[in-house]
Amino acid sequence: MAKGKTITIRVPEDTVEQIKGVCSDLGESYNFNQFVNQSLGAILEVIRHEGEEIPVPRFAMMARLMRDYELTHFSENGKGKGT
Repeated sequence: MAKGKTITIRVPEDTVEQIKGVCSDLGESYNFNQFVNQSLGAILEVIRHEGEEIPVPRFAMMARLMRDYELTHFSENGKGKGT
């Protein structure tokens, strides 16, 4: 694992609950710390982008695809998709 520093950040309680909800939606793929680390990297990716069109961060797209895949392929309404 890469070297890192432990930091403490203060965020509104609502934000923490929203992040926990997203992590829960993603199943065991992400825990809170992984989500925050990936999100910080995604913010830097957007800030450093040189072009006119700002990209959607890869992390955000991956998390969204994972969430949507889970909903469509593993729900009762998915009618057996992904099995």
